[in-house]
Amino acid sequence: MSFKRICVIACAAGAILAVAAGAAEEKKAAPGKIAELWVFWPKEGHAAQFEAAAKTHLAWRKQSGETYTWTAFQPIVGEDLTHYVYRSGEHQWADLDANAAWETKAGAQQQYEKDLGPHVARVEHYFAESDLDHSLWHEGKQYRYMQVENYQIRPGGYAKLIDSLNKIQKAAVDGKWPNSYAISFMTGGTGGMTVVFPYENYTAMQEPDPSFMKLLATSLGSEDAAKAAMQQLNESFSGASHTTIYVVRPDLSTPK
Repeated sequence: MSFKRICVIACAAGAILAVAAGAAEEKKAAPGKIAELWVFWPKEGHAAQFEAAAKTHLAWRKQSGETYTWTAFQPIVGEDLTHYVYRSGEHQWADLDANAAWETKAGAQQQYEKDLGPHVARVEHYFAESDLDHSLWHEGKQYRYMQVENYQIRPGGYAKLIDSLNKIQKAAVDGKWPNSYAISFMTGGTGGMTVVFPYENYTAMQEPDPSFMKLLATSLGSEDAAKAAMQQLNESFSGASHTTIYVVRPDLSTPK
């Protein structure tokens, strides 16, 4: 499985960061839309060593002054259960420059080669940009599982995609849909659109009643209109979609 299937936007790390006030009550800049993601495949038989090394390396990065917070994820559903995803989100593009400068100054690459290098067989690196206009996030929940779905956008299908997302988003907001979802667009690999559905537990994966299709039909005025909107969405994509579920691994993430 390549990382194009895995991208997770802000939901994977938890709720959107709160803005803090300074001594003069000046608010900090709003959280950005950019996430940086790394995927690691440990060498065969090195999973335990990789996890131990990851804890060591993340602790070193924090102690050495890195401002990023990395959240770790591990797949529990899908055809490849052997990789780990690390994500840091809510960044502006300029934050990536700042972190790259810190890595150079701190010697992060050399430390990585020392800590993790001996246990890693393959690495992939991606960026993702959150689509906050078409995402719905309920704060205050402790999400443990992330269902991740990736779609390839058909050439010329972007306008049709956005139009259908507008209809879906309005229905979700107006109908007070209780479940969170988050949409992002990938940079790297074959790109595409990723949708993440976070859950507190397995029980939460059951679709609410009324279903979303009923909510959409109410919003658009009929079941036929709802079906047409979903067909429009599906026609925006090419090829098969890919789905997996990840569990959040706080023990492998940047320590508190």
